[in-house]
Amino acid sequence: MVAAAIVAVGLTAAAVLASTLMQQQELNAATLRAANLQEQAAKLYRLDMLPSELVDLLPEKCARVGIGVPPPPGGYGFSFSRAAPLTLSAGTNSIVLESALCTMVYPNPAQASGILTNTVSVIRPSIRVKYNQD
Repeated sequence: MVAAAIVAVGLTAAAVLASTLMQQQELNAATLRAANLQEQAAKLYRLDMLPSELVDLLPEKCARVGIGVPPPPGGYGFSFSRAAPLTLSAGTNSIVLESALCTMVYPNPAQASGILTNTVSVIRPSIRVKYNQD
């Protein structure tokens, strides 16, 4: 009887450990996918694409959302907030730099209604005349 109880406790502990490891794996996978999407969005932004064009090019289901707004179900959300352009001059040469904060919003698998966010700063040179700003 005592041996059966010890075996049952051991099996329960193994099941709890397996469940915890699965939750951690799901959280890591979601974070990795979100970081990958954010990096791709930042690279495309550096290549002089507008944020409204990025939604159609990213490989996962993405939408532009406001900061703190949950992403669409089963997808990811991101937003770009741009700062005023900065002009750097050296003698007769000058360059205009545009900076933006790219915020990725993604679901938290550990909580049913939770969201996680990550923000990176993106800087690009302004090399073209833009006719359509968004």
